[in-house]
Amino acid sequence: MTLLQRVSMLVTVLVLGACASAPETKYLEPLHQAKLQSILVVPVNNNTIDVQAPTSVLATLPFMLAEKGYYTYPVNTVKMLLEAEGYYEAAEVHAAPADNLAALFGADAILYVTIHEWTAQYMVLATHTKIDFEYRLVNAQGQLLWQARKELVYAPQQQNSSGNPLADLVAMAITAAIERAAPNYLPLTRTANGQVFYGAETGLPPGPYHPKYAEYYQKLEQPKATQ
Repeated sequence: MTLLQRVSMLVTVLVLGACASAPETKYLEPLHQAKLQSILVVPVNNNTIDVQAPTSVLATLPFMLAEKGYYTYPVNTVKMLLEAEGYYEAAEVHAAPADNLAALFGADAILYVTIHEWTAQYMVLATHTKIDFEYRLVNAQGQLLWQARKELVYAPQQQNSSGNPLADLVAMAITAAIERAAPNYLPLTRTANGQVFYGAETGLPPGPYHPKYAEYYQKLEQPKATQ
């Protein structure tokens, strides 16, 4: 094999590798077309026995959407208006026609979140807190624009050794017991929402209230202008 052939083969491998590692962006096309301004976050559907789970999710989720540049309706106001319309349970809201909900608030889109798992497994020296969330974003007509699912596990006892095996065992037992008594779901929930909304293959484009919104769509239009 000549030097030129080797160089050519190396370039081909590098190009193929770059293509393979490039994040998938086709999922963004419906969002680019919709160019959402406002997102209605409806009550979280909870498939677990922990009644506090939806509250923890809603404590971080609207804030992160606002950081992305989208207008989100105040959670308490949404709850009050939905109850005034006869929607008291999250399952009822999720089953309601999307166009009715969107019209009630004047929203461009609706975000549905379902909690599939919210547990803390205790094993004396190790407590693993696990969450499993499913996200669905639809437009005002109910057409799916975006969806994602995120599972995360939090193990607080996974820390650096102090060099004293006995002390490490005691520390692990105490940490596991604390996590069992009061599972630290909030940081885990915040991390899950952040990874979904900012992730390489699930992240949302910037909304109209984001400082880079105009720049983002200008770059998006540049390839089309050169064709």
